[in-house]
Amino acid sequence: MRATPRLTALLLAAFSAPLAAQVINIDFDESAISPVFSGLAAAPDPSGTAAVWNQMYGSGNAVLVASGLRNSADEVTGVGISLGINGSYTSTAGQQENGGASLVYQNLMADYVFLSAPTNLEVMTQYGAITGLDPLKLYDIYLYAQGNNFSGQYSDGQNALITINGVSKQTSWDGVIGGNGLLAEGIEYVRFSVLPDPTGRVDFSYANVVAGVNATTDLDGMSSRFAAINAIQIVDVAAVPEPAVTMLGAIGLLALLRRRRP
Repeated sequence: MRATPRLTALLLAAFSAPLAAQVINIDFDESAISPVFSGLAAAPDPSGTAAVWNQMYGSGNAVLVASGLRNSADEVTGVGISLGINGSYTSTAGQQENGGASLVYQNLMADYVFLSAPTNLEVMTQYGAITGLDPLKLYDIYLYAQGNNFSGQYSDGQNALITINGVSKQTSWDGVIGGNGLLAEGIEYVRFSVLPDPTGRVDFSYANVVAGVNATTDLDGMSSRFAAINAIQIVDVAAVPEPAVTMLGAIGLLALLRRRRP
């Protein structure tokens, strides 16, 4: 049987198309009584405004650990996460990106976990890991990192430098006290596209921004001793097909098409 352009297109569509995206949302809060965000943030989500978020919280020097995270459709998954922190905090409305006057993102951005260096001239780094991922899938990982204060002696928690697989990205500030009501990449959050290691793990770190040490400049003109993590979204955007499985599927489809041929 001769492979026609139409048959080739069918094979490509059947065996190389990405799977429907699954989203896992994590809202980091000060305590168990903090309101948990729900609905859409920056990542596209098939669950839309009904998207479910996992809550994680802690205080003091700790490593937060959670397993069996629920996806945005409220289904239990095998994904887990760990994150080192030095504390947690809740700010009042109007201090950072809360969604403008409507406070759309108040429950997402106003409370967070953080690290704190001894001074704003020293770098502190904390580490995290996402586990239980599919090593054959590509993931977009969104990390929200913006604290409550954009001025003052230490520019408290204004942004963070986040690193995955040797690539570092920095959050920033839109220049509007209370925020402009938007979630923008490179401002409120950074996004990485990564493949997990063969065990299904992605390691990452976050650090406070110190101008001239681990970053060229902190975009409000000051260095900070704090770095916040407000939330994380994990999106499986594509499947990487195993060659053997793809070949078997292609052979099966060819046989089916041949049987149906008049």
